Amino acid sequence: MKAKIFPLALLALVFTFSSMQGFSQIGYSPRIDSLINLVTNQSVSLLDRKLSGDTACVIGGLPYTIVTRYYGSASNIKAAQFIFETLQGYGYTPRYQTNSATDINVLAVKTGTKYPNQYFVICSHYDDMPSGTTAPGADDNASGTVAVLEAARILKNFPTEYSIIFATFDEEERGLYGSQAFADSSYFRGDSIVCALNFDMISYDANNDGKNTVVTNTPSEGYANDYIGAMLTYAPTLVPIKLIDLTANSDHASFWTRNYKAFMNIEDEGELTPYYHTTNDLFSSLNVTYFRNITRIAIAALTSFSKDMKMDFYHTPLGNGNFTAPRTATVVIKSKNKVATGTAAPKLYYKVNSGTYNSVSYNYANLDTFKYDIPGNPLGSVVSYYFAAQDSAGNYVCTYPAGGRGMNPPGTLAPATAFSYTVENVNYACIGAGTTTVQYPFYSYWMDAKTDMLFLNSELGLSGPKILTRIGFNFATVAPQILNSFTIKLQNTSLSTLTGFEQSNWTTVFSASYTVPGTGWQYIDFTTPFYYDGVNNLLAEVCYDNTSWTVSSTVYSTAATGRTWAQYQDNTAGCDFTAGSAQANRPNVCFVYQTGTGVGNNGSLLPAKYELNQNYPNPFNPLTKINFAIPKKAFVTLKVYNLLGKEVATLISDTKNAGYYTIDFNASDLSSGVYYYRLESDGFTDVKKMMLIK
Repeated sequence: MKAKIFPLALLALVFTFSSMQGFSQIGYSPRIDSLINLVTNQSVSLLDRKLSGDTACVIGGLPYTIVTRYYGSASNIKAAQFIFETLQGYGYTPRYQTNSATDINVLAVKTGTKYPNQYFVICSHYDDMPSGTTAPGADDNASGTVAVLEAARILKNFPTEYSIIFATFDEEERGLYGSQAFADSSYFRGDSIVCALNFDMISYDANNDGKNTVVTNTPSEGYANDYIGAMLTYAPTLVPIKLIDLTANSDHASFWTRNYKAFMNIEDEGELTPYYHTTNDLFSSLNVTYFRNITRIAIAALTSFSKDMKMDFYHTPLGNGNFTAPRTATVVIKSKNKVATGTAAPKLYYKVNSGTYNSVSYNYANLDTFKYDIPGNPLGSVVSYYFAAQDSAGNYVCTYPAGGRGMNPPGTLAPATAFSYTVENVNYACIGAGTTTVQYPFYSYWMDAKTDMLFLNSELGLSGPKILTRIGFNFATVAPQILNSFTIKLQNTSLSTLTGFEQSNWTTVFSASYTVPGTGWQYIDFTTPFYYDGVNNLLAEVCYDNTSWTVSSTVYSTAATGRTWAQYQDNTAGCDFTAGSAQANRPNVCFVYQTGTGVGNNGSLLPAKYELNQNYPNPFNPLTKINFAIPKKAFVTLKVYNLLGKEVATLISDTKNAGYYTIDFNASDLSSGVYYYRLESDGFTDVKKMMLIK
């Protein structure tokens, strides 16, 4: 692999949950599972040892040790011959693509049964570094070449609908010369290359954390997502990190130049082999099980691509709320292969708390749209659910979220993570139905802004005390600006009109960085629930302090004289504004509240026991919410740990009053994978699992 610079800009959200969102997934096939299990530690080891000179091989009928694969060397030419003869031994008719006296690609083709003129390419480079008489290149890139050869071996007698090209390129280390020659010739011939899967350095994992990087560009992202889905299904111990990196650092970039789709799989870019381009890049440094697993995924994904064994799911996850009655979950399932009907038709599986999963058949179906009723459950219940569907031929099953298995009926083995919601004691008080758009309180055309909004008790329609837990705004447009020190404050007040900013008696219910996630109603969960007395009016304040600006997010509003006061300008402390002006319109809002008749902190609205709920959404990327309850004032810690038990985030370490709490967790700095969050307070401990997918 060439020297490379990996930008740290991890891809933006792969999955968002604020609206119906598509999720593409490669399905689980028992036959593919059996195929990839033919790839063993022994099979990848033997090939890598031969290519890296760890052991002798036979080339041209004679023993030979490949001591280097540096371009132009006699040993590199022998390596090309070894690859050629290996493919020949598998039953292919390989060929050399001679691009120069020192640049020789080795290619073999498996012809598709349905689309013989459309190709998937699985590729690697076989040349290595450094220059000199010894360059084993066991990781870079004998490992990727082994993946190509193993794919050729396993798939020789497996029928594929698309044609597959097994390609090993020369002179990647000089400047992608071999792959450029291949991509150029394919382009000028008019070849239809659907996607190229490039494998470069896939065998070093010293800390055994399973992390690996999937590098893609935006046009190829769908295939990269499907590849990651195959990992979740067939090798869940692997932890993929998706990265958009347009640097021409390996052979996939040659395909991008000719507008072909392509992506690369490589070991964790934060833990590349320290023996890179040295004489110590030896077989003995490799993690063979990790190497085997990535090779298996390469074959699982390639086989699934070659038979269109995938489905696209579209679903809006059900949110928390006061839903004791049955709830309807809708999913749209799209696939090139017909979805099964009858007893094997798509199903929804659900469980309550830590119970077992029960299946629900659809009560409505129209083409690719299915609706299911989840039975109602009492307050405090946590309901987990997932969807499962299989093709009509019974070849594969897909679950959403990914990772489930089981055929006829589909998906009887649950995925590691599922959608979940909590049946909470909450209701909504919404004020305003106007359609005029205003920029406050999200006035990010300015660096700083502050808005006070007054809501009369008669408008809220709330009699008696309530615990407010969320506030929602109806967004017409969304700006990408991060709002720093974004603060929401509330107070009970006797005011009936606003003539300026209120400077005292506030309770801060939310304070953190915030970015508007999308249009429509978006809710912000209070980190500290607010006690509304149900008698006075309610005053809300929203402010933020930034050092940059973009366009504004706009919200729908309604005319309300004397109910809104706002100020916005640059380079000042927005939350400290004292001056401002009256606004003719007040933003439409919805408050979420818990019902009950308690007073202060002693009422029946307070929880009776400690609770830690499943995060939502789950899986997530990169934002999720964690709800918990504490029945009395106590010191509380809420921490996040990785699979190795290492603490990666402290969300709370403070004394908290009794009440219900919601914490936002931003995992943008973490890699994809499984994490655990742990709540401790006054002898109570609970731990739950969540999955981050990027």
